Amino acid sequence: MAVLLHFFFLCAFAWMLVEGLHLYSMVVKVFGSEGSKHFYYYAIGWGCPLVICVVSMTSSLNSYGEAGNCWLSLKNGAIWAFVAPALFVIMVNIGILIAVTRIISRISAENYKVHGDANSVKLTTKAVAVLLPILGISWIFGVLAVNDHSLLFQYMFAVFNSLQGFFIFLFHCLLNSEVRAAFKHKTKVWTLTSSSIRNINVKPFNSDIMNGNKGGVTPTKMNTWDKSTNSANRIDLSAV
Repeated sequence: MAVLLHFFFLCAFAWMLVEGLHLYSMVVKVFGSEGSKHFYYYAIGWGCPLVICVVSMTSSLNSYGEAGNCWLSLKNGAIWAFVAPALFVIMVNIGILIAVTRIISRISAENYKVHGDANSVKLTTKAVAVLLPILGISWIFGVLAVNDHSLLFQYMFAVFNSLQGFFIFLFHCLLNSEVRAAFKHKTKVWTLTSSSIRNINVKPFNSDIMNGNKGGVTPTKMNTWDKSTNSANRIDLSAV
């Protein structure tokens, strides 16, 4: 259980690093194709945690699992197999956050000069609020909560980290304009599909039968001089 917890926590941090690198590649410096990016992303997200766990297990397997908890031992320094990668990811993502925030602030300032929009501070604050949860910056409180004397950091870590998934869902799903537009499009498709199915299932009226129309199909005015095979044997009753 301790090995699995170690691996999956490292995977969570690795994918936070991947998200930061992906954000950096889109906003700050564009590099590589989409196919090559995905290969490197999977290697970082799943490969690096696996390598760290294998090295940690082969070097000190007895450090996994203690009498009081299923975690890495704090006595012989095995906990650094988790703390060191976590600190590395947090520091890199903080640097990426600063770089992205600077670019957003510069763009907002240029928009203010051109269009007179005074919402640059608001946009920058919103960008920071959106990026903080997905980059895992709140985990820094977990690193600071190392003993019983740091009770405040333990509470802050418990609150912010438990709400990380909610913040990601809120900022990147509910408040995302692209997600909302895609949902509206899907809703329209579902509505049109259900309405067309209902129209097909409607029974034909007597007038429809006389006109040769099928149920659920819009009546079509036929021309008596139409030489097609479908209209050769029909009589135009629309003028009656």
